[in-house]
Amino acid sequence: MLRKVSRSSPIVIAAALLAASAVAGCSSGVSKAPNGTTVASIISSMKAAFRTAKSVRMSGTATVQGHVVTMDLSMLRSGEASGTIKVGPLEEQIVVTGGNAYIYVSKSFFKFIQKTRHAPASECALICGKWVKSPAGNFSGFSLTSLGNQFEKNVPNASSVPSLKTTTFDGQAVYEVTDSAGAKGYIAQTSPHYLLGVTVQTSQGHSTITFSEWNAVPPISPPPANKVIGG
Repeated sequence: MLRKVSRSSPIVIAAALLAASAVAGCSSGVSKAPNGTTVASIISSMKAAFRTAKSVRMSGTATVQGHVVTMDLSMLRSGEASGTIKVGPLEEQIVVTGGNAYIYVSKSFFKFIQKTRHAPASECALICGKWVKSPAGNFSGFSLTSLGNQFEKNVPNASSVPSLKTTTFDGQAVYEVTDSAGAKGYIAQTSPHYLLGVTVQTSQGHSTITFSEWNAVPPISPPPANKVIGG
């Protein structure tokens, strides 16, 4: 049952879209920062830092397909991940490690299973409050490698940048790059030039994605064995 849920869950789909929105909008060109650094060199360094990072925490909120989506997800280059994704009132906790994925079945998430898979109410006694185990491949989009691939695809090396300045973001000195649509990318001024945040304003609403704990995400462990079912 869970394998079907994990593939069709709107939370999983929205998380992939939210990740994609995190890497859209940052563009580069020949403009220069006040200290003479070119946008092209900043973007190139940022992409290189993203490509070689061993871990990152991505958090943020966006409106996706009419739903308010909130994510707080830590990812390792190894493919392991853990965190929470929320679409409206529906929240899902996941852990991906050791080739397995674990989804926490809260009572609210069980109601989603009941509604979409017509699960009998009696099943809650078996799985509510437990982590249901499934193949990690069902969550291949929840990885630093997957996010990095989207990043490489969506961030060009050369384009026009109508606005470039130095400022602060979350208390850190950054280069602020704004594209023609008004999307802003915030890139660390110090090397390595990690992407620290993205803000996008669309007709659906305002989106803000923050990147933190670069190369500092702690090891990810599976849930306690006595709380795991399935697999």
